[in-house]
Amino acid sequence: MNDTSFSSVAFRTSGTNLKRAKLHNHRVVLEIIRTRGPVSRTEISEITSLSRQTVQNIVADMESRGVVTMQASKAVGRGHPGMKVQLKADHAFSLGFHVNRLSVVAIACDLFGQIVWQQSAVLPSGPASATAANNLVVQLTNQLRKDKPDLCEKVFGVGLAAPGPFLSEEEISEGFDATVFSEFGAPDNLAKLQTTLGLPVVIQNDASAAALGEHVYGLGQSFSSFAFVQFGMGLGSGLILNGALYSGATKNAGEVGHICVDPAGPNCTCGRRGCLEKYLSINALCERLRLEPTDHTSVAKIEALFEQRDPAILDWMSEVAPHLWKLIDVIDMMLDPEAIIIGGIIAPAFLRELLSKASPLPERPFGTGQKVERIMIGEAGVTAVALGATATAVDALYAPQISHLFLA
Repeated sequence: MNDTSFSSVAFRTSGTNLKRAKLHNHRVVLEIIRTRGPVSRTEISEITSLSRQTVQNIVADMESRGVVTMQASKAVGRGHPGMKVQLKADHAFSLGFHVNRLSVVAIACDLFGQIVWQQSAVLPSGPASATAANNLVVQLTNQLRKDKPDLCEKVFGVGLAAPGPFLSEEEISEGFDATVFSEFGAPDNLAKLQTTLGLPVVIQNDASAAALGEHVYGLGQSFSSFAFVQFGMGLGSGLILNGALYSGATKNAGEVGHICVDPAGPNCTCGRRGCLEKYLSINALCERLRLEPTDHTSVAKIEALFEQRDPAILDWMSEVAPHLWKLIDVIDMMLDPEAIIIGGIIAPAFLRELLSKASPLPERPFGTGQKVERIMIGEAGVTAVALGATATAVDALYAPQISHLFLA
């Protein structure tokens, strides 16, 4: 439904004076105001390379439609204080859903990423179907419409985040895998859901959505390039490179859970053997503890056992910690990111303990001088994916895209 492949930050903040690019220029100016406001019109002109008159016309149009407000900046010297443009956060809202085999978390955010509504619901225990997940998404959307009727009129789109990869219905193999939800992200299912909701729908895999959520609302705000490791039923990563989400040529970048660590290891549903997530994931821990991964209470049971310092949990952590060490080293050597952020569907304290078991963490070679503090636990917590889903909707439906230049 949406192309979220890598695009440069410069494109998103650079305008063009081509006549056919009016919509693009509006989106570029809006993106500058959204991400850097309050900002003066002169600053917008300098950043975007648009003429001052073009910027003034665009801002005036936005002000007349109630999208932005003008506010006086702090006076300097004798002259009149300049005016700065500020986005009205409540001008529009996005709705995001984190969908997996266990539950659906829904969050509505304003344009500044402030959560204005949040609900969740669990799927029936056992192999969850796309239909069951759709029903919960629709149910929660209707609940939002009931709880916040005025807000709903301003919702411009829905972002979905689920465990990928997403395939067509013909490509999905038979059998059940708790670590993915390919059928939910199938194009036919998304089209059906979009028709039912009556809103534009975009989807992103959960790890990439979590990276985007952390980038927009969490620790990732401090970095232009970082990797987010999503510790869920499976294992994945989202990559923010030069300020933009990188999805790869086939939209499967970051599938670190399918790095082969043992060619003679257990069979994986991807068709390979000895994949990393067969050892390092909540699903792998459920198998060790003989818990049902499709039971929504399993994660809570693991957290309770961890709080009790259960030896089975701690022994498992010690056993898989070397895999985490190697994963961090691979990401470091391949991407040279400013930071590696770890998050997931389990309590941050659990992840901190797992990270400590992998210590001492790998130091970067070549005299980079960076210390292990670059490896950290995400701030957005278990809501990171749902927050990222709202950011995905903003990114896809609100921010400038190359396709917006090709206007009829």
